[in-house]
Amino acid sequence: MSRPTAVSSGASDHSARTARPVRRTRPVRRLYAAGPAGSDRLPVVWIPGLGAVNALLPSFSRCAEHTTCHLLDLPGFTAPGRRACNPPMVGPLAGTVTNWLARVPDSPVVLAGHSTGAQVALRAAVRAPGLVRALVLLGMTFPPHLRHTAPLLRAATRTAVREPAGLLGAVVPDYLRAGPLRLTRYLASALGDRPEQALPELSCPVLLAAGAHDPLAPPDWITHAARQTPSGRAVILPGAHGFPYSDPEPTAALVLGATAT
Repeated sequence: MSRPTAVSSGASDHSARTARPVRRTRPVRRLYAAGPAGSDRLPVVWIPGLGAVNALLPSFSRCAEHTTCHLLDLPGFTAPGRRACNPPMVGPLAGTVTNWLARVPDSPVVLAGHSTGAQVALRAAVRAPGLVRALVLLGMTFPPHLRHTAPLLRAATRTAVREPAGLLGAVVPDYLRAGPLRLTRYLASALGDRPEQALPELSCPVLLAAGAHDPLAPPDWITHAARQTPSGRAVILPGAHGFPYSDPEPTAALVLGATAT
């Protein structure tokens, strides 16, 4: 399997090679790209939740064994003390994704987002239907009953004890890089978002997945959300909210199912 390659946001070379992450401020700060040569599958663009790029790397890497994949590290999560070009909020981030999709890939893509990244992916797919062939929403946040501080904290606590220990080590560096103010701003934006209002506007096929033991994006919420789409379906996978990290094989298989041309 080829290792993820970090390239600049405007790169046209999608071949896999080993490199250090390239830090950018416009429009995508860091881009991992990997994939086999000559694949006839659609490329996949991955959007992380709360800037936690490392939490998606296991599923991204499995998926990249079969098709070209891009993992976007969106603006707004630069190191504390450094100016970000875009605020880390659902709307502006969706605009950044839409602009990137219009500029970089040479074909429509499968857009896959996790957690708050699924909210961003949903908004981008609604804005640019011609650029997104299929949409995969993994653990899309937040159901209405969790859009308040107390129940959200309780759900986050229940989720934390169900996640593998390695996930904490994966996400903490990304969270420290962003800093508490940016994370809080992004979280507030996600809590104010109403994804159920955007789901009926989708024109592409959509697949929603929930972790079987996820209190933050519970299966009943994901099943309800799928029913709001013109052509959506819901799938329940093993694990809690971090299932793309803890269970990358079924997650990657699910995403690859949407890439057939």
